[in-house]
Amino acid sequence: MVETSAGVRLRPLGEGDFEALAEISTANFPDEPRTAAEARERYEKFDAARYVREYVVALDGDGRVVGAGSYAHVPWSFHPDKYTVYVMVHPSRHRQGIGTRIMEHLLAGLRARAATRLRSWAREDYAHVLAFLARYGFREYGRTFESRLPVAQADVTHLAGAEERARAAGITITTLADELARDPHCLAGVYQAHCALEVTTPHMDPDLPRAPAYDRWLAQDIRHPRVPLDAYFLAKQGDFYVGESAMKRSESEAGVLWQQLTAVHREFQGHGIATALKLRTVEYARAHGYREIRTFNSSRNEPMLAINTKLGFVRQPAWIDFILEWAPG
Repeated sequence: MVETSAGVRLRPLGEGDFEALAEISTANFPDEPRTAAEARERYEKFDAARYVREYVVALDGDGRVVGAGSYAHVPWSFHPDKYTVYVMVHPSRHRQGIGTRIMEHLLAGLRARAATRLRSWAREDYAHVLAFLARYGFREYGRTFESRLPVAQADVTHLAGAEERARAAGITITTLADELARDPHCLAGVYQAHCALEVTTPHMDPDLPRAPAYDRWLAQDIRHPRVPLDAYFLAKQGDFYVGESAMKRSESEAGVLWQQLTAVHREFQGHGIATALKLRTVEYARAHGYREIRTFNSSRNEPMLAINTKLGFVRQPAWIDFILEWAPG
């Protein structure tokens, strides 16, 4: 337990802290409410058996969790000396030195680990967080856009020919549910295609991406209770999968679907396949009564940002990606 200059104590994240994490997150971002289950899911998604992480919470004098912070390896573009770092404090306790003490604790741990590059992020309309990161020397590296599609208002009639174009190129659009019914052993091929798509899709990380482990992919992207397999759309040519666009139900908002990876192998791009896949996700959302589809895209992924704009997605305030580099040793 560490006493802070702000009159709070730091301790490692505990089993009973996820409700408080969800409350702090929702208080900071009320347009994106989070449940304790989602907070726990995000924590457990990290592969702690393979990568390093430290996660601390800040307690006030009454033992209430008023802030939290963590540093962790970057599993999707792993390097042993490169980490993410993130701090969050309840809005009622902003500007009381709590975030500073959490950050200083985390940075001390990262220096002890000989970290050479740190990544963090902040929403562009949160000036106090931008100033906080700048104080430590973080510099802007790029931007990630959240976009939202109001399903009922979406007019996609001008894109109706996309699937015909894809079909003319020898592409069939199907679902993972149908593929599993056809071939219960198809997951190996779907995983292989997913990894190739994941590592070639433009990302914000300056380092090369790393494919997810098969067991983690199964648990998080396939067998997860909020992944509808009939909304996991696949593009295939013969027996080969060349594209995908998957969906995940929101835990906290019943009317919201989160768009997962949408990508097409480079040699098959330019035939309307990605647009055809995205149109299927809109059709699914309408047919099942969802009010909104949400997605995140790197500013480096201009083709997908253009497709989302054509579909009618509305960009929200950007998340700015920051980097802090330290000299080795």
